[in-house]
Amino acid sequence: MLINLLVNAEQALHGWEGHREITLSTRLDPKTGNIIVRVADTGPGIPKEILPRIFEPFFTTKEIGAGTGIGLSFCHRIVQSHGGAIEVECPEAGGSTFLLSLPASDRLDKQAETAEDELPNSTGIACLVVDDEEDVRELVAEVLRRDGFNVILARSGEEALLHLQNRTFALILSDLKMPNMDGRGLFNQIAKLHPAELDRLAFLTGDTISPGAQMFLRAAKRPYLEKPIKPNELRSFVSNLVVNSNT
Repeated sequence: MLINLLVNAEQALHGWEGHREITLSTRLDPKTGNIIVRVADTGPGIPKEILPRIFEPFFTTKEIGAGTGIGLSFCHRIVQSHGGAIEVECPEAGGSTFLLSLPASDRLDKQAETAEDELPNSTGIACLVVDDEEDVRELVAEVLRRDGFNVILARSGEEALLHLQNRTFALILSDLKMPNMDGRGLFNQIAKLHPAELDRLAFLTGDTISPGAQMFLRAAKRPYLEKPIKPNELRSFVSNLVVNSNT
């Protein structure tokens, strides 16, 4: 989320002839107990007429091919999922300032402790993780490897099928939206070529809003976890999959 805001700020300064500076700062709000993260730039600012729309999905002011329009809406969704808020300030003097308010806690995560205690023995269990985004693949792999899983990574549906030609997996976690062969295509190919593996397939996806994705997930009847992925939620999700596959 912060990287997205910093990239947006950097892009706002492209071609700007005035002072160019990006500032990132944090503070604790003693009244609310929230952490306030401030991302500010000295660029041209955001026109008042489009300010109310900047957090809408697929709204963008960038040229065709230069942006997806999902960046700020995705940031908004992440902040809300963590019980926080995001707003933007554009003073008349110029520049833009994004303010993130996120709840802070000094308490131990009891849910994480419970999930760790209840996680079945997963030492050596083979898991195939399929995602075209490297950071997501590595995050999922790190969480699962800490719990003893033998994790194999695939960057695409095609690469996943190559692995399935040579071995079987107790668990297959796949992204839904990928270039070329997406999650739907992988599901269909597994059903055709490796039907015994289909019951071991689950999805990790941020595309649960579109009607097409909702229709597919209902028809496939496979478990899914919505992105952005939290390690504790991933561990609980995988734990249930492992238990169900053994019953």
